[in-house]
Amino acid sequence: MDEQVCRRCSRPVSAPARDYEIFEQMHYVCFHYEFEHDMGSGATDVDSDCGIPGCPSGLMPPVSPSSDAQQALRDITEALRDPYSPDAWRVEPHGPAELTMIRHGRSIRVIVADVPPEQS
Repeated sequence: MDEQVCRRCSRPVSAPARDYEIFEQMHYVCFHYEFEHDMGSGATDVDSDCGIPGCPSGLMPPVSPSSDAQQALRDITEALRDPYSPDAWRVEPHGPAELTMIRHGRSIRVIVADVPPEQS
């Protein structure tokens, strides 16, 4: 069998032949950005989540956590230490991988994403 080469980036594709054909002889990521990400409008920056489930940009971590993100992590740690305190955070689920923690008029949205074992 000939080497599978991506039509968009010209690099080798290691995906199974079936996936290579499904994604128009491209890597999944190349296919997504070519055909799905902005649906041809050019309006969605490639570094922004386009809203399509599985968008590769949706999992991009911030370059460095902001001070608000660092404080949110400290607050989450505190909430896990003493969930029965009268001053505990109230938790509202928003689906299978998302929740909001609320206390004293402040809210923190928590979104959980699986990281493939080869990336952890």
